[in-house]
Amino acid sequence: MDVCEQGAHQIVDDSHVMVHALCIACGICLSYCTHDALKLIGEEWSVEKIMEEVERDVDYYEHSGGGITLSGGEPMGQFQFALDILETCREGGIHTCVETSGFAPQRHYKRINPLVDLFLLDYKVMEQDAHQSLIGVPNDLILSNLDFLYSQGVSIILRCPLIPGVNDTDAHLEGIAAISEKYPDLEGIEIMAYHDLGRDKDLRLGREYRVKGVKTADESTMQAWLESLAALGCARAVIG
Repeated sequence: MDVCEQGAHQIVDDSHVMVHALCIACGICLSYCTHDALKLIGEEWSVEKIMEEVERDVDYYEHSGGGITLSGGEPMGQFQFALDILETCREGGIHTCVETSGFAPQRHYKRINPLVDLFLLDYKVMEQDAHQSLIGVPNDLILSNLDFLYSQGVSIILRCPLIPGVNDTDAHLEGIAAISEKYPDLEGIEIMAYHDLGRDKDLRLGREYRVKGVKTADESTMQAWLESLAALGCARAVIG
C-alpha cells in the first residue's frame, strides 16, 4: 500500500483488496510483494522481439509444416502491428495463420490477405438479434468478410464456439449447415465446445465471470451437436 501511488492496494475489513480499476499496471508493487502473489499480465513487445522468438523455431516449422498464429483477443484490433509481423514472416517464408472474429474493416482483410496462409474465422450466432445481444455487434460485417475472403480463394477454417443453452439453438445449427453448403471449399468446420477455463483468469484480473449457470459441454452434448449438423447435411463438422 505504501508504494502504490494510485491507491490500488487497500485494506477493507481487515483484508487486503486489490482495486483493479485504480491500477495503471506500473508493476512497482511486484517487487514489494513478499509472497510473490502479484503478477503483471501482458507486456509490450516490438515486432523485432517477437521475430527473435519466432525465428528460433524456424527449423521446427519447416519439418512440421507449422508456423505462427496471430490470436488474441482480436489481432485485427492492432492492425498495423499485425501487418508488420505478417510482412516480416512472409519475407522469411514462415507459414502464417490469423485467428479472427471477422469484425474488422474489409479493407484490412484485403490488405493482409496476401500475407496469410490460413484464417481461423469465428461464427458465433446466426440470428441477428441474438448476435447483437450476446456479442454486442451485428453479424452482417462478419458474414460479409467471410464471403470476401472465400471469394479470394484463401484457406479458411470456420470455428463455431457453442455454449449449451446459450447459442446451441436449432436456428444457429441450421446457420452453420447453411454456411457449409454455401462454401463447400472451406478447409474445415470446427465446433469449439464451451469450457470454463477462463473463470480463474477473470478472477485474477478482478473481473466478474459473466457466464454463470452454464455447464461445460460434455461428450453426449457434443455428440448431439454433431448428429444434428449431420442431419442438416453438414457431416464434416468436427469438435475442435
